[in-house]
Amino acid sequence: MRIEYSQEMLDEINNNVDLIGYASQTLDLVKRGNDYFTHCPKHEDKTPSLSFNPEANYYYCFSCGRHGQIINFLKDFENLSFSEAVKKASALANLDVSKMCFSNTIAFLRKYEQIQQSKVRECTHRILDQHEYDKYKKEPITEWLTEGISQSVMDKYDIRIDNFQNRIVYPVYDIQSNLINIKGRTRYPNFKALRIPKYINYYSVGVMDYFQGLNFTLQDVKKKNEIIIFESIKSVMKAEGWGYCNCASAEKHTLTREQIELLAALRVNIVFAYDTDVNYYNNDVRQNIDKLKQLTNVYIIRDPKQLLGGPEAKNAPVDMGQAIWDELYAHRKKVI
Repeated sequence: MRIEYSQEMLDEINNNVDLIGYASQTLDLVKRGNDYFTHCPKHEDKTPSLSFNPEANYYYCFSCGRHGQIINFLKDFENLSFSEAVKKASALANLDVSKMCFSNTIAFLRKYEQIQQSKVRECTHRILDQHEYDKYKKEPITEWLTEGISQSVMDKYDIRIDNFQNRIVYPVYDIQSNLINIKGRTRYPNFKALRIPKYINYYSVGVMDYFQGLNFTLQDVKKKNEIIIFESIKSVMKAEGWGYCNCASAEKHTLTREQIELLAALRVNIVFAYDTDVNYYNNDVRQNIDKLKQLTNVYIIRDPKQLLGGPEAKNAPVDMGQAIWDELYAHRKKVI
């Protein structure tokens, strides 16, 4: 019969082993900032992606997603079973595992795996049939044409109209080009007074493990060895009209863990081109950048001359025309 452990017991084992000290016996760890990095032995890893955080006593691979403390480390990198990993980890922690057991009537492994799975955010999405999107009409979007977005670019991104809700709609695809959502932007200029949301998702979003438009631009991203991240698909389309075809939209200015993993897996330089009201030094934005700069070159688009009107204007870097965007991009700053 299997031994059952409480979560408190497992936490005590995990917290009483110096993970970095143990891992450094077999892995070459290099300190970068507050963390330590090395090549992940579980996959081809040209740029070190396996990180260790001494404060949390925790490891995380930005490429394959393996993560945890000493028990998971032993399972992942020494191919031990759960029971074997607990036994070895408890010895490393100088804890007597036999005195920690309180029941052998229920197989804890199943329960423990359920606990671990509950900590991992579900990334799957419902795959929509194309006919869900085909009910929306293709017709000229005059306001976007006036802003300089060409019809050919809008056709590429399959921009349409939801006449019933008076919204501009566009499909949301994952990296495999599966249709996973439909997003709408209101056409009412006084949407705030009407208390109408500017953007809506027609289906449940789930976890943001994608970048809007990346399925269209992935090959250009790889060819250029660079991805430019905007906050909206509209900015992506404007930039594409000027020849910047290696862009995608994060749909916001803070990234999810899954989006960071996706960027890390791309192995390309990253340029953040957020709206003027976003402060790159705010904690939530800075944390994203600090993680990614350990793996690749990260740049930010700044506007020190306030060519975009300053933070109050809340303009995207492409909103004032190509000449200003070209200048901002040319003077992008590398984050050290």
